[in-house]
Amino acid sequence: MRHVTYKHLEAKLRLGSFSLGQWAQISAAGALAAVFGVYVSPFPASVTMFVSIVGAGLPIALSYGAMGLEFSVGQLAVAAWRYWREPRSYLPGPGEQAVGYLVQAELAPTHPAVRPDGRELPATDREPLWDL
Repeated sequence: MRHVTYKHLEAKLRLGSFSLGQWAQISAAGALAAVFGVYVSPFPASVTMFVSIVGAGLPIALSYGAMGLEFSVGQLAVAAWRYWREPRSYLPGPGEQAVGYLVQAELAPTHPAVRPDGRELPATDREPLWDL
């Protein structure tokens, strides 16, 4: 038998079908729509009502639609703000010298290569097979 009470205790607090953050968004959007409609709008009354309703409802609709996704609009806004405020990590140009291994060319042998019978090998026979 499974008891669902504990599962509900870990869930976010909801009033109706919205979380507290979404209710805050609805309240802020409604207040901004009212201020825009009454004080700011240069449009006629019908256009002002349309723009106020769409402007207030669009962020709420996006938030409600993204509720089931693993996506946070707040985290995206914070990351975008941090990206615009901080200097870029990769500036144009060669940048600093890389730190790591230093590969040097192989030194040429100072003595000629000889066969076991004492004869000198031609220069092409001294090259390894993978350099052909």
